Amino acid sequence: MEILQRVRECYENLSPVQKRIADYIFKYPDQVCFLSLKELSESLGVTEVTVLRFVKKAGLASYVELKEALREHLRSRFNFGDPLDRISDDVGGKRESDADKAELYRGFVENEIRVLRETYRKVEPERVREGVSMIRQAKCVYVSGTELVTGLCSYLTRRLLTIGIMAIDLSNMSRAIYNNYVSHISPEDAVIIISAPGYARYIVNTAKFLEKKRVPQIVITDRPSAPAAAYGTTVLCCDNHDLFFYNSVLGYMSLANLLVYFTAIENPEKTNRLRGMLSQAREAIGTEEILKDDRGVRAKRTDAGPKNTEFNTQKMV
Repeated sequence: MEILQRVRECYENLSPVQKRIADYIFKYPDQVCFLSLKELSESLGVTEVTVLRFVKKAGLASYVELKEALREHLRSRFNFGDPLDRISDDVGGKRESDADKAELYRGFVENEIRVLRETYRKVEPERVREGVSMIRQAKCVYVSGTELVTGLCSYLTRRLLTIGIMAIDLSNMSRAIYNNYVSHISPEDAVIIISAPGYARYIVNTAKFLEKKRVPQIVITDRPSAPAAAYGTTVLCCDNHDLFFYNSVLGYMSLANLLVYFTAIENPEKTNRLRGMLSQAREAIGTEEILKDDRGVRAKRTDAGPKNTEFNTQKMV
């Protein structure tokens, strides 16, 4: 029996954690077949023993047998003209006609539109309002994510700072500094966790740790059963389907923009006041360009100083 069909048939008899493993395999069979037991367990935030129990429940003798069955599944897909195979042809340069390029363009645009449509089909306005309220009430907003979404974390942090919200990006810090920041986060703060497959274990552990500290958390992820979602105060789910890569960041990016936009307009007066404070600080301290110009002026004055001194000394002699 084909491996995914076998898992489907035993799905209703699986535990909630085992169903999470099954869901991950359904969605990413082309990843799981190359992951070690340790890598899969860390991606899902479960123990290796839990994965092995799932394997036994699916009627397989070992994790190695599961991986081989998934590889066979992929080989059969490619043999029958799987879309990934066709995309590989595109990347390899086998499609060269204008008609083919136009078809690819249309397919790409349609997928991007579909990702946004499916994202906002999943998002409940009430969850957005909860997230905005958490951001507004927080003393400081921390943004955490890893690998694929680190750039998005930086973007979201910058946008929050622009509307006057105190925000700190944790995504590009060393683990020692990261742990130090997380240890000081309190219930007066809020944390935005962006978690994409395969769900880095330390991000899931961060969410779990913060829940115990009663820190409000907004979790942005791809599905309600994602590991970090279990610890979120509010969860926003997005579609992440991509025509070639494993994950698209378009849905994540749009939800980040959504949070910032409604945070800004939820209280325009407060937003303007906070932005005014930011402008005052900028004017008092100076922008980077102004500081560069100032250094240049001081450098010229320094260069001119010794020459004048030398001239005056000679004249005195």
